[in-house]
Amino acid sequence: MKLVELAIYEKELNIAWVDYKFIEQRIDAQYYKKEFVENEIKIKQINNLPLKGIYTRGDYGTLPDSADYSQKGIYLIRGTDLRDLSIKEDDLILVPEEYFSDKSEVKSEDILILIKGATIDAEWSVSIVPKINYKAIFNGSIFRIRLKKEYAPYFITAFMSTKYFLNQKKRAISNTGIYYNDKDSIENFIIPIPSPDIQKYIGNKVRKAEELREEAKRLKKEAEEILNDELKLSYFNERVKYAPKMYNWMYGESIEARIDSQYYINETNFINTEMNKKGLKFKKISEVASVGKGFSYTSLDKKTIPYIRISDLDDLLINFDSVELVDEKTYSEKKSSQLEQYDLIFAITGATIGKVSLFYNSKCGKATLSSDTAFARLKDKNDAAYVLLYLKSSIGQISILKGVTGATNRHLSLEHIGDIFIPVIDNKLKREINIRVIKAIDNIFLSKQLIKEAKQDVENLIEGNFSMKE
Repeated sequence: MKLVELAIYEKELNIAWVDYKFIEQRIDAQYYKKEFVENEIKIKQINNLPLKGIYTRGDYGTLPDSADYSQKGIYLIRGTDLRDLSIKEDDLILVPEEYFSDKSEVKSEDILILIKGATIDAEWSVSIVPKINYKAIFNGSIFRIRLKKEYAPYFITAFMSTKYFLNQKKRAISNTGIYYNDKDSIENFIIPIPSPDIQKYIGNKVRKAEELREEAKRLKKEAEEILNDELKLSYFNERVKYAPKMYNWMYGESIEARIDSQYYINETNFINTEMNKKGLKFKKISEVASVGKGFSYTSLDKKTIPYIRISDLDDLLINFDSVELVDEKTYSEKKSSQLEQYDLIFAITGATIGKVSLFYNSKCGKATLSSDTAFARLKDKNDAAYVLLYLKSSIGQISILKGVTGATNRHLSLEHIGDIFIPVIDNKLKREINIRVIKAIDNIFLSKQLIKEAKQDVENLIEGNFSMKE
C-alpha cells in the first residue's frame, strides 16, 4: 500500500500512533483519538501547566433537592445559568440558607465549569463569576476553580471557552458512557501560560465585556423603573390578586371574536379597567403597528441572511450567534416577512409563548423570521423600547397569554397580538426609555464581540499567529 493510501486509510479509521510518553491512566481508544492527541500536542508547544498547578482549590458543588427551591434564601447557580462567560442572574433560583458552605460558596472571579450532562463540551459551559453583592452557591453539575493570585482569571476563562480546552473536557468524559468529568481528570487539564502582558491583553477583553454587560443591566433597570413609575405597575401587580377567578360580567361592546368564557375570565380585562380608573389611556397594537409572521424554510442554497427562530429570542435582543441563515433569493421572495430595525419579535407557538425581543442591530440591516414567530412593526420607532418592556412585565405577559389557544399545541394568533392593549405614555419618557434600552442592546452586542475576539486571540496564540494590536 502506498504512503498516501495509508494516510487516507488511517484518517478514515481515526488511527493515532501514540508515543509511550502520552500514555496516561486510561488506555481506551476513545481517549487517544487523533484530534485529542493533536490538541494536547498543540497546547504543549507553548509554556503550560496542569490546572492543579495554578489554582488554590477546586470543588464540586452541592446537590439541593428541587423540592427545596424556595422564595427566599441564597442563590443557587446551575449549569443552565452559565452563559457568555458570565452568569444569567435573572434565572437564578433560591434555596434555603442551610445549604451554604465554604466548599460551595461562590465569589467574584471564581471560574465555574460544567462537568455533567450532554452539553459538557459546549462553548457556554464555562463562566467567570462577575462582581456580585449577593450570597450564592453552585450545584453538583459544576466544578469551581479558584486561581492563585499570579494567574489571570479572565484570560484562563477565555482559554476555557476555546476548542483547545473543550476538547480536553470531551476527551475526559467518563468511559462508562455517563457524561461527566472527574476531579483527577480536571486537575490534569493543560492550561497555556503566556507572558503576563499577553494574559492581561486577552483577559481585558473579557473583563470589558463583563463591564458592558453590567452597564446594560443598569440601563435596563433604569428604563424599567421609568416605565413602572409612570404606569404604577407595582400597584397593578398587587391588584391582579383581586381579579375574578370564576365569573365576570362583560358589556356587549367588550365582546370580541372569541366567545369562550375562559377568554373573559382573565386578569387582563380587570387590570385594563383598573388602569382606566387611574386615568391611563390605551391603544391596541393594531392601531400603532402592523403585524406579520415568518415562514418555514428548508432550502440548502447558499445562506447569508439571519433567519430568527424562537430559540434566538434573548432577554432584550436577538441572539445573532445562534441564528440560522436563509439565502438571498428566498429573503427577496418573502417580502412580507422581511424585518426592519425596531420590529418587536413574538414567540407564537409552544411553551415559550410570551417571549418578546427587539430586532435591532447596528451591524445587521437584513433579517427574516421563522413560522413560529411574528413581528409587530410600530409606526413610531420611539414606541418600540417602552412597548417591549411593558410586554415583558408581568402585566404585559398576562395580556399576551390571554390570547393563547390550544391545550397541547399552544398558539398565539396575529389577530390577538393586534388586539393587545398598550398604555400610552409621554413622548419624553418614551425617548428616555428608548435611549437606555438601545444603549443596553449595543452594550450586549459589543460584549459578545469582545468575547469572540478574546477566544480567537487564545486560539491564535496556541496556533502561533497571535499579535497584540491596539
